[in-house]
Amino acid sequence: LFVGVIYFASPDIGGISGMYEKLVRASVLNPVEGNLGGSYLTMLSVGALIFGIINIVGNFGTVFVDQSYWQRAIAARPGAATGGFIIGGLVWFAIPFTLATTLGLAAVATEVTLTEDQIDLGLVAPTAAALIMGDWGALLILAIVFTAVVAAGSSQLISISSLMTYDVFRTYVKPSATGRQLIRISRYTILVFGVGMGALASILFQLGVSLQYVYLMMGVLVGSAVAPISLALLWNKTNRHAATAAAVAGLMSGVAGWFMTANFMFGEITISSTGNMIPLLVGNATSILVSVGVTILGSLALPEKFDFGVMRQKFVVVDDKIRSMLRHDTDEEFLKRSLSTCKKIGLSVSAVLVIAWPLTLILSGMVLDEQAFHLWVLLAIVWTAGAAGIIIILPMIEARNSIVRVLRGMASDDVEQRSRSDPDIPDRADVKILVPVDGSPGSLRALQHAGHFFGDTVGARVYVLHVIEWPDDHEDDEFTRGIVEEGKMVLRSLPIPRQIGFSQRIIKIGSPPEKIISVAKDLRVDVIFISKRGLGGSPKIGHVAQGVLTLSPKPVVLLE
Repeated sequence: LFVGVIYFASPDIGGISGMYEKLVRASVLNPVEGNLGGSYLTMLSVGALIFGIINIVGNFGTVFVDQSYWQRAIAARPGAATGGFIIGGLVWFAIPFTLATTLGLAAVATEVTLTEDQIDLGLVAPTAAALIMGDWGALLILAIVFTAVVAAGSSQLISISSLMTYDVFRTYVKPSATGRQLIRISRYTILVFGVGMGALASILFQLGVSLQYVYLMMGVLVGSAVAPISLALLWNKTNRHAATAAAVAGLMSGVAGWFMTANFMFGEITISSTGNMIPLLVGNATSILVSVGVTILGSLALPEKFDFGVMRQKFVVVDDKIRSMLRHDTDEEFLKRSLSTCKKIGLSVSAVLVIAWPLTLILSGMVLDEQAFHLWVLLAIVWTAGAAGIIIILPMIEARNSIVRVLRGMASDDVEQRSRSDPDIPDRADVKILVPVDGSPGSLRALQHAGHFFGDTVGARVYVLHVIEWPDDHEDDEFTRGIVEEGKMVLRSLPIPRQIGFSQRIIKIGSPPEKIISVAKDLRVDVIFISKRGLGGSPKIGHVAQGVLTLSPKPVVLLE
């Protein structure tokens, strides 16, 4: 939307040619210090080069150290992860390459006036959007920021809760922790982390620490972990102790270099002095270079060879159906091909986008003429259109089977609703009741209540369901058949209230909540009577009743 409006619809810009003319004029009226000819249309820029280095170190750090990326990679099928991360990275590049550049150039072209502090707070894009598109532009920027914060925030909450719950609490504090205890720790972690991040953001804002300051200092704090992690994955001689020491040494060296440079240049260590680009550049570069050196030297001195095959013992898939789905993806040859593909494409794309492309334009010493600027903008538009197409269309293609099932389900529900309201359709029971029983007193009371409430209803039908909690893919086993026969005996022994005119006993094997919902849908029952507590003896609501309440599209009568 922003690209289309700014380059093709905005009278304030005047199209691609209008943007070019305005940028040329701005270069004359307000030349950029450090840029070739003071132009906005060149890559030969000292400030841009410094920012680029800081940006690369910081972004490598935030990705490599972001636990949510690792969790997604581990949780995904190898076949999906290989293409997903590569395509996702290329799609993401549309944000800085097109969105940020377009709004930034639009702000220059329309002569947006902001103070340095306002620019550091990240107000260039919102101001340009609101100026060019009015309230709609402001709302679109708000939508972008809101969804980005919600997506990033939720993934970080999940990541930190996983780390604290499993890697810290269960590993070091209480290895015998139960599932309920782990869930409780996870919730406490989310609460504390969420409140802590909000408090930290408020404190930084009150101290005058801008968004740009935080963005540029990220590489100093997390960039030292890039080399140890990447070398551990790509170089089998990486020493674990060297990698750990490198991350810590790089962090300490980066912070020291950052503060020492600020103090040397400005005679003080303040937010203002440490926010200067040169100290930040020294800090970012020192952080990553020291960690690279320590990792390589330590690994050469004491080489190790980590066998990634042991990782197979760390991940256990207990569901047979999921295991069968993953079988073709866990083939050794397939994994080797995926690894080779990731290395080739990942390293090649990184080399082109991070080094070759900008370096070529820098060394050429070129200021874009109008034709070159047109090509640049058209490339950005094509990239954005491709990214938008992948984001919008690809998920629909991948989920086409699920979408078809949902549409068919909606159509069948519509037919069912019409048939219920059609008086010409005979032999329809007035009420169909499903009563799940497990032999507990509560389930027997639920059966009695069903008879009391609907026993006198003309045409009422009561289906008594007993579900044996056992894997349903072992129905042919001799042991399973014995369990089923015992279940049938239990079901036959249940007394049916005499108020119930029609009843039918049904027995199923599998997950009780899922089977109850499945039978309810197949029989098209009108209501489910179920006891709050079964044989499990839960003090509140049992897991079966809870599952039915969660999954059921039908009304559920919950009884004490």
